Amino acid sequence: MKLRKSDFTGTGKVFRFTLSQMVKGKANIITMLIFFLFAAASIPVMTVMMGGKQAASADEASPLGVRVVYVQNETGYELDLEDISRRNEVFADTEFIDTDVMDAEWSEDTYETMIKPAEAYVHLQKDMDKMRFTVGAFALEEKEFTDGDLDTCAGMLSGLLDEARYVQQNAKPEQITALTSPYETHVESVAEYLKADETDDFDARFGVQMIYSIALLVLCTFVSSYIIQKVIEEKASKLAELLMVSVSPLAMLVGKILAVMTYILGLVGSLAAVMGLSYVITGQFADTTVLKQQFAAFGFSLGTLQVSPATALILVVSLLLGYLQVSLISGLIGTGCSSTEDVEPANLTIVMLVMAGYFIATITVGIGSNPVLATLVSLCPVSSMFCAPVRYMIGDIGFGMLALSWAIQLAVILFLAYVCARIYRALMMYRGNRMKLGGWIQMFRQSSAKGVENR
Repeated sequence: MKLRKSDFTGTGKVFRFTLSQMVKGKANIITMLIFFLFAAASIPVMTVMMGGKQAASADEASPLGVRVVYVQNETGYELDLEDISRRNEVFADTEFIDTDVMDAEWSEDTYETMIKPAEAYVHLQKDMDKMRFTVGAFALEEKEFTDGDLDTCAGMLSGLLDEARYVQQNAKPEQITALTSPYETHVESVAEYLKADETDDFDARFGVQMIYSIALLVLCTFVSSYIIQKVIEEKASKLAELLMVSVSPLAMLVGKILAVMTYILGLVGSLAAVMGLSYVITGQFADTTVLKQQFAAFGFSLGTLQVSPATALILVVSLLLGYLQVSLISGLIGTGCSSTEDVEPANLTIVMLVMAGYFIATITVGIGSNPVLATLVSLCPVSSMFCAPVRYMIGDIGFGMLALSWAIQLAVILFLAYVCARIYRALMMYRGNRMKLGGWIQMFRQSSAKGVENR
């Protein structure tokens, strides 16, 4: 198996010609516009479907109906009442006033004569006998706010009291934050606890595999469709015969593959930019945090992954190897067709092959960390492009096994390139029914026999 430098002569010419045709094609332009519209609409639609509500504006940031809160502090600790509105925007329109600066005598018996329906009175006391603090919140019977608003005010003052107590004990800010952070309790049996851990691990493994597999599946199906269509169109119009006068057969296929890859990557990058812009614009009108919450709930855990600076490089290398395998096979299958009617059957063959690897990856990842199974699916050329990088990321295989998987994929790519170099010219001249596997093998044997005779 030997590839010569002359086999790639004219690759740049084919690349520029094919890319120019794809960019200027009316059908491709219409398709891109449709994709852009779907990408722009996807973020607001998902936000609404996942429960994203109207984002609160500056004028709507203080839902409390309490306008003034009179605070009588008899705890012996100083409370920073002026800082409350800066801590929480719901108190932006609520004023907290210390009763010590007022001339009136405040108490739980006299407050009703001093406050209005939109005002409240909070009394903080220290009970030395029982060694405890009490926080009492009072309002008129015909108040203009809810009990929840009153509880919110009392809760804020209770939090301030706790912080003041910790500060007096020389606690550091991070210690105060840890001590005053909210918490929740959850009671369950040992069996339920162990089952939850297994579920979380499965969700993380399956989620990572699905995201990567879908990305590769979309890339491969896009690429195969474009390559097969371009090859058959050029063959049907006899344009390929003119190109082969000055361009080697392998250079024609490589030029097409590189052109399609550039076009697809540009399309994906543009779609990502449109979705990013849509996310920013949607965030001005709705709560887009629900998207992050749903993504986190899907089962991703950084602890499950071997996250490192090399992770992105590993994914890129795996995607490119998978792309090249599918592209070369698509080129061979496409050149075995003679009319545009064969586009769908030829594309279906590639889709079935890619879907086989996709289903193997998604089904086997749920079985668990089986070393033998992980090795098999990581080394098989059909499934390795889907499985190997993910199995490495979740810790099922080591880097040595991943490198071996890449080596096998590279060997398959070189073999496909060698086959293309030998029979691509004959395939481009072929006219007749869609060629089957047996026809390719026979054509390859004839080409090999001619090569031996020429020697």
